[in-house]
Amino acid sequence: MGMNFANQLTLARLIAVAPIMIVLYLPFPGARAVAVVLYVLAIATDYFDGIFARRSKQVTGFGKLMDSIADKALIVSLFFALVDEGSMAAWMAAIMVIREFAVTGLRMVALEAGEVIAANGWGKAKMNAQSLAILLLLIGLPNGEGWRLVMSNIGWWVMLVATVLTIISGWSYLRDTPRILSITSQREQRL
Repeated sequence: MGMNFANQLTLARLIAVAPIMIVLYLPFPGARAVAVVLYVLAIATDYFDGIFARRSKQVTGFGKLMDSIADKALIVSLFFALVDEGSMAAWMAAIMVIREFAVTGLRMVALEAGEVIAANGWGKAKMNAQSLAILLLLIGLPNGEGWRLVMSNIGWWVMLVATVLTIISGWSYLRDTPRILSITSQREQRL
């Protein structure tokens, strides 16, 4: 059986990371616009892959895992590029990357205990804010003029909101850590 369309969209988002990063670092006229278009297409796959999977009743374990990996690869890669060019503060990126590692680790421990930690409202709000902030920062330029500088400044403030949402969403997941560790400990004792 071949890979379903939803999973193909997810893989396309993962593969899109390389061309977006390459375009951001190649100095040619219109490179920034190409990066913005590629990013918008990649983010659109995140929206549509879930819709197609649910409508066709083809939600798979592979799709759930790869969706999360593709999201993190795209967002974190762009964090590095935006920090490098001065559009984003390194401390913002550090908070968000640390949160991703912590929550992913917690999800892995929970999964081993037979629990699935699904994305909650705070996590979704965080992802939406990050995606919007990255788009605004890609449209803008940190040392640009006129509307590009305005977009860069708005993007910085949206990224600050994303950072706050990252802390809140991280806490909303991590507060379950004692309960999950207790379940894991009880399961290990039975073995």
